[in-house]
Amino acid sequence: MHRGATVISTGQTQDSVTKAQQAMPSVLWFVLDLSDESHLKRFVGEIEHLNINLLINNAGVQQLRDFTGSDENLAFSTSLETSINFVGPIELTALMLPILKNQKEPKVVFVTSGLALAPKRSSPVYCATKAALRSFAKSLRAQMKHSGWGISVSEALPPLVDTDMTKGRGTRKITADSAALQTLNGIEADKDEIYIGASSLLRVIMRISPKLGEFIMVNR
Repeated sequence: MHRGATVISTGQTQDSVTKAQQAMPSVLWFVLDLSDESHLKRFVGEIEHLNINLLINNAGVQQLRDFTGSDENLAFSTSLETSINFVGPIELTALMLPILKNQKEPKVVFVTSGLALAPKRSSPVYCATKAALRSFAKSLRAQMKHSGWGISVSEALPPLVDTDMTKGRGTRKITADSAALQTLNGIEADKDEIYIGASSLLRVIMRISPKLGEFIMVNR
């Protein structure tokens, strides 16, 4: 918004959207459940007239899950994690591409994670979805260049960010504002891959010694 853009954002429930509207009234808020195909189609129908030229896929859910554990009281959903982190962003992007290609300098951004480069032990499904989304972003970028549609595709790889999802997890988190600013700077620079904070160092380590990078990340 500080750069003169109209910002559209979503929340999974009406309650979350209502709270967000109170905190950020200048943003256009919509309810969107990425795991529900009918929600996706309805949402795109509601915004297709707004001349959108940038789509940032930033939704995510992370479950700490030990497949060797036996705690039946913990409710895990592989379907939920994969639908929100991977399938949903793909389907939303597919619906938005025909709209974006008619705009000036259209862009699609996928927010993955440094864990897309090297996974950690405690969240295997989350890490897998981020690695899969990274691969999809690369393929889609190649398709856009081949098609001549003029849509640039970027991937943002943040480190651990201080959000509700990461409460009580890890240390040395960067703020959400810092992650957003670095992502926007990378988008404006038209970078294919936007490495944020410690992810920049991980990228170098993975080039020099992938085994060392995986060793560093596995217990994070």
